[in-house]
Amino acid sequence: SSEVNPWSKTGGLAMVAGSYGYEFAMRGHRTMVVSPRYAAYDGAHYIGYTKVWLDGREHEVQFFHLYQDLGDGNGTDYIFVGHDCFMRGGLYCDPHTGKEYLDNLFRFSLLTVAALEAPLILNIRGHTFGQDVLFIANDWQTGLLPVYHLYKYRRNNTYKNSRCVFVIHNIGYQGKYRLSKFPIDSYLGLPPDAIHFLQGEDLNLGNDCMNLMSAAILASDRVLTVSPNYAAEIQSPEGGQGLHEILQEKGHHQRMAGILNGIADEWNPKTDPHIPTNYSLRNFDEGKALCKKELQRSLGLHEDPGAALIGFCGRLCYQKGVHLITEIIPWLLTHESSGVLGRVQVILMGKGEDSYANQLSNAENHNKGRVCSYVGFDPKIEHRMLAGCDFLLMPSQYE
Repeated sequence: SSEVNPWSKTGGLAMVAGSYGYEFAMRGHRTMVVSPRYAAYDGAHYIGYTKVWLDGREHEVQFFHLYQDLGDGNGTDYIFVGHDCFMRGGLYCDPHTGKEYLDNLFRFSLLTVAALEAPLILNIRGHTFGQDVLFIANDWQTGLLPVYHLYKYRRNNTYKNSRCVFVIHNIGYQGKYRLSKFPIDSYLGLPPDAIHFLQGEDLNLGNDCMNLMSAAILASDRVLTVSPNYAAEIQSPEGGQGLHEILQEKGHHQRMAGILNGIADEWNPKTDPHIPTNYSLRNFDEGKALCKKELQRSLGLHEDPGAALIGFCGRLCYQKGVHLITEIIPWLLTHESSGVLGRVQVILMGKGEDSYANQLSNAENHNKGRVCSYVGFDPKIEHRMLAGCDFLLMPSQYE
């Protein structure tokens, strides 16, 4: 996974990847989670290296290992892939410009090959994971893993008994690049016939399009997504973002399914260590009121217990429907005779596109004490929002 909680996070992908590491291990599986080393993580120690051929030459990547002991003989091996290309301020985009890093194809190709090498070469507690493994690749950033798995390894009698599952968390981001700029042979080191999987279509790129997500769908043994409803949605012309036909074909062969995302125990207000006071059904009213009051105070809102406190936390982009919220803030805050509107406060937290960040800042500047716009992300504040807000807004355009 390109991100894994708590070490790296831009959204739900990191939460799910972190849950994989816990749930598979607790069910008795020997579990390895591989992700980039975006920073020097405490407790992660150098364990080895390998060389990856990419862009016409070899690149050395280092592996850093952290073992998370879950008790009763269960635990998870976290492997962080080290290379200079990962050590930046943002995971996918330059935090100063908001634009995607130009070498993201290189960065995540490096990650996927390193992830395929790790089970073969890393001696962890006396032995390697070996070849009989199940790979779970997540979203476009690891879309090349099923392709390398098939063409680089299986064709050379490695990982013959292994399988690869590709999980779609958000079909709106597919990883599209120009084939003419990044040839699959001289740049990616894949054979020419891999074009059958990698060839994509795009209104701007035309046939000169490499699509990592469609390649992963075609090359993987099975495709999963985050809910049964989303699995149905992305097989429709309206929801498939151009990939509905190959997903329908996968579904026709019973190789496509949706598993509903759960909610982790860390969000239980009865035990959450990040909120001002813990509460349950027994003391819900008092506990919720105290969390709300402290949230208002800490974020500079008027301490009004009777105000309807509305919260949004998510990526600042069109898909998440941020514009639908910013457009109605004046309406929400305007008093009218029914008494429904007007006594309202809004908290908006997220990072992403500059245009939406500016809209959030303007909303706060014009409504001090009633609107808090937190451009950025703080997991502790996210916990306090869920514990203290009266309403949560999630106006996603899809998914």
